[in-house]
Amino acid sequence: MGGMLKASDAIDAVLYRVSMWVGWLFVACTIVIAFDVLSRKAGYQIPGMGSTRLQELEWHMHTALFSFWLGTAYIKNAHVRIDIAFINAAPKTHVWAEFLGCVLMAIPYCLLAIYFSADFTWVAWVDNEGSPSSNGLPWRWIPKGFITTGLIMLFAGVISVLFRTIIYLWGPEELKAKANVAVIKDHHGATA
Repeated sequence: MGGMLKASDAIDAVLYRVSMWVGWLFVACTIVIAFDVLSRKAGYQIPGMGSTRLQELEWHMHTALFSFWLGTAYIKNAHVRIDIAFINAAPKTHVWAEFLGCVLMAIPYCLLAIYFSADFTWVAWVDNEGSPSSNGLPWRWIPKGFITTGLIMLFAGVISVLFRTIIYLWGPEELKAKANVAVIKDHHGATA
């Protein structure tokens, strides 16, 4: 069980580090958006870098930002949840629901989504897919690859949370507190 906790901590650290670095794309994306808006207002476009390319670059960056934060959002319990059935449940009930959700829903979903998104990316690579716009960006496989990578990171986050739920449910008492399962934090942020 100690090995599971170390593996979970290592996964969390990698996911968090990647998401923090990718978070800098928010600054770059803001600069690209501002430049696009100002250059269109001024009526001046840099040759070869029209508004279409800038707008496509914006959504490529948005794709990276969203995708590379999926895993971190899951381990931090910052994703959208509908916990109406468990709102007043005991912490152990929350952990059981999380465990079953990981095993029955999240893992199968991630594996299917990774499979299909990898194929989606591969076809874009093989076909050398680019923008349908004549003055758009080439290499459409790059943002599609962001989606695949983000799903792999989500899968890693699900495995990390699954390890923590296993430790909480069946581990020794000294490891249960260290498992720090995010789903059992109460509304004030304290661990229940």
